[in-house]
Amino acid sequence: MFLIMKRQILVNIREKSNIFWTMIFPLILATLFHFTLGEMLDQNGMETISAAYVTESATESVGDASGREQDSFLEYLENFSQSWLEIRPMTEKEAKDALKNDEILGIFYGGEEKRLTIGENSTYTSILSQVLEIYEKNEVLIARIAQDHPEHLSDAVAVLEDYKTCTETVTFGGTSMDSVQNYFFALIAMTCLYGSFMGMYNAVGVQANTSVLGARLTAGCVKRYKSIAASLLSSWMISFLEVLILLFYMDVILGDIDLSGQILQIFVICAAATLYSCSLGMVIGTVGSLSANLKNGIVVAVSMACSFAADLMLSGVKGAIETYAPVINRINPGALTTDAFYSVLVYNDTEKYFRSLILLTVFALLLLTAAVLSMRRMRYESI
Repeated sequence: MFLIMKRQILVNIREKSNIFWTMIFPLILATLFHFTLGEMLDQNGMETISAAYVTESATESVGDASGREQDSFLEYLENFSQSWLEIRPMTEKEAKDALKNDEILGIFYGGEEKRLTIGENSTYTSILSQVLEIYEKNEVLIARIAQDHPEHLSDAVAVLEDYKTCTETVTFGGTSMDSVQNYFFALIAMTCLYGSFMGMYNAVGVQANTSVLGARLTAGCVKRYKSIAASLLSSWMISFLEVLILLFYMDVILGDIDLSGQILQIFVICAAATLYSCSLGMVIGTVGSLSANLKNGIVVAVSMACSFAADLMLSGVKGAIETYAPVINRINPGALTTDAFYSVLVYNDTEKYFRSLILLTVFALLLLTAAVLSMRRMRYESI
């Protein structure tokens, strides 16, 4: 059996097209995702919002230190600034030019009457408006306290100035992520699915009517279970190694995902997913007397359909399926794999993780059983 495995592994490695599509192509996609989607991933899952600050009476920039000390509204905006908000003191002319050129998304005006101007194409109107609304509410609150309880005015001002300490960003567990991260998870799931190519080719490779090796194994009276086991193990080992290479590339080199502290759980789910896909490929490889090219086409169609349903091509598909046909997500290895990733890295949901792991393993065993029964029924008139 080990000789058969060695032979199958060497054949798969030497087949350049297999290596390209199952290992090189996912690495290329990961690189493209990094440069097109990676910039959208920050710690809060949103882009930096830039806005200008001007005073209606000023004709010069108010960015000097004395101007900041005298203007409480500017101090408020600067204290409000976090990783997603950038305030740029400007003159009114500079601000309007910057807004027209889409360099900023809005203009805050100081003076007696605070107001906000938003660009026509801004998608962050509500956020900038909320910033102004908070200041106006605080201003009214301070005025009431000064009138009704002046002895507590200094304490109230101190509390409002230190409002950020009352806010903490938390997740259900693991690392903060947004919807863009799902594309990276779906890419990993797709790579796991590519194990079906290896499973299909190896299953075809041990059949007497489709390969020289299969003819030799049959003529040599090699037990069918040995051929099947060798095909499965060789395809699974290569597929799992390719997924590990992709994980290393995305985590260590690109830095688009963070597996620290969760490596064991991720490795286990990837092992189960590649076992599922290899078993699926073996079932397709043992179907009837179809040609190898037709079986390859079936594998491509199945893997692309599963990847699409797992949000690789369009975000939100998996969610829609979960709403209207959740049973599809329970049998789709791509959806099960991405669910397991989210369960470990985002939600810290061990129940959902183990559910995905169990379903992947059970379906893999069922498919493997179907492949074994299909190969056992094969008969050859001549070899």
